[in-house]
Amino acid sequence: MSGHILFSIEGAVATITINRPQARNAFTLDMYRELKQRVDMASADHQLRALILTGAGNEAFAAGTDIGEFRSFASPDDAVAYEDFIDEVLGSIERCRLPTIAVIAGACTGGGAAIAARCDMRIAGDNLRFGFPIARTLGNCLSAENLGQLAGLVGPQRVIDMI
Repeated sequence: MSGHILFSIEGAVATITINRPQARNAFTLDMYRELKQRVDMASADHQLRALILTGAGNEAFAAGTDIGEFRSFASPDDAVAYEDFIDEVLGSIERCRLPTIAVIAGACTGGGAAIAARCDMRIAGDNLRFGFPIARTLGNCLSAENLGQLAGLVGPQRVIDMI
């Protein structure tokens, strides 16, 4: 455990805190793996009634994947495998038997926005910045599953605007 994904329980509510504020809570691949483990663990605990996901600090819920994680990609197949992996992580949130609530402050972009979109409810502070700058910054895009999820939430035109 890295200490970058915190897990706590208070009463019947579990909270997962993305705890890498010095990097705007950007995810490493290990953090995504730990997030999935914690979501699955909470879902299996029948004493729990809700799961909150939030980011440490007030600057960002999560700024997506740390760009340094992409340096190891050697081929287009690596990018496809990454998107499949992210879909698996996000699917665990969507399949969670508990109501999932994203409590969002600051930047909620890229993978962070995809995580929030998969939650059942989103509660945002007045400093929310939500979007998917990855098409401009990294030259890639979301998987078809993520695009469909977003279009269902906000409509296709808003998704086009965000991307």
